[in-house]
Amino acid sequence: MTNTSYQTISHKHRIGNQTSPRQSKKDGCKVALLLFALLVAAADSLSITIKPVRATSINTFMCKQDTTPSTSPDFTIGLLADIQYAPIPDGFSYGGKPRYYRNALQVAKVAAQHFQDERVPLVVNLGDIVDGKCQEIQDNSHVTVDPGHVALSHVMDALSAYQDGPILHAYGNHCLYNLDRPFLQTKLGIPFVQEPCGDWVGYFSHCFQKYRFIILDSYDIAKHRRCKTTSQKYKEAVSILSQNNPNYPHAENSPEGLKGLDMRFVAFNGAVGPLQLEWLNQQLQECRDKEETAVILSHQPILPGSSSPVCLIWNYDQVLDILRSNADVVAASFCGHAHKGSYKRDVVSGIHFRVFEAALENLDKTYAMIDFYSDRIHVRGYGSCESAVYDIDHLPVRKKISLIEREQIERSKGTIEA
Repeated sequence: MTNTSYQTISHKHRIGNQTSPRQSKKDGCKVALLLFALLVAAADSLSITIKPVRATSINTFMCKQDTTPSTSPDFTIGLLADIQYAPIPDGFSYGGKPRYYRNALQVAKVAAQHFQDERVPLVVNLGDIVDGKCQEIQDNSHVTVDPGHVALSHVMDALSAYQDGPILHAYGNHCLYNLDRPFLQTKLGIPFVQEPCGDWVGYFSHCFQKYRFIILDSYDIAKHRRCKTTSQKYKEAVSILSQNNPNYPHAENSPEGLKGLDMRFVAFNGAVGPLQLEWLNQQLQECRDKEETAVILSHQPILPGSSSPVCLIWNYDQVLDILRSNADVVAASFCGHAHKGSYKRDVVSGIHFRVFEAALENLDKTYAMIDFYSDRIHVRGYGSCESAVYDIDHLPVRKKISLIEREQIERSKGTIEA
């Protein structure tokens, strides 16, 4: 896995008349060694075997001093990326990575049940809910139902175990290989709207507890499921590919010969249109006015270095400029598409950019629970999903909330007057 230097939270020491942190650490180690020696002696007398515990990475387990605000999360959401279910035998990606098509349905079932068991108020699906290979299924039953539609119904049945809140769906290229936008609206509840040009787009936002989850349509400008003769967005997509990828149209998904960031100009990607860019900027301004914190959700990655360049949004730079211009309200960007989990923090804005691991390419049940605190976001990864903690107390509104909570903790301890 690349770019896994996840942002961690520094330990914050208590202030006042107390033992130094270094001395406390030494004393703590002595006590721990003494306790372990006693445990080993007791285990030996009882013929008990003590098995070693596998070391845990700093991204998976972290602790903070008890003066830190928000000892329990404000809320938790569930997250899945790239389920890509298809009722076919296992296969491989173009790069040779195993793909477990049928197992992906079991991942969806297990994750949905876990989300329900924890009673999370919100779930996010980052797109590609079914795989394009559904269209290669040979059906000899003379049934006219599209195999992609059937596969989607199976995944929706699996996800139906979760009942406690909405599922926010982004859509990806594999969705479009199987389903048109009106069908996605009907089945996934994506609120597509018709722009003046006549094309349908599916970007929207969802507010919850002073957070605004902003779902981008990264296939706003794209070839797939656009009318070849009447769609302005289709024509623009063809123009972008023709000008930037010499393999187009005979090998439209191939980045061969392209270098660096130009590798993104392949047909399985897309772009964010000008009206959506205006809408995004407006959404972030509203966050500022209402003292909300924004989390950006999209199928495709946005920040170079957070993913392979072959997966980036065509006009990632325009999207990134808007996010950087509103960095005081944007905590993080979560996306899928690249399958291999990765992460990078933007040095310009401080925004965390996380690409989540695909459910499709892991036999274990890969998904995430994400805890939102006043000063941090904690990703609890399951299966092959990396756990991590991202600090967000650099955001003015989060810093304000964090200071209020810290004051409440100190007041409850009686260290400051009410």
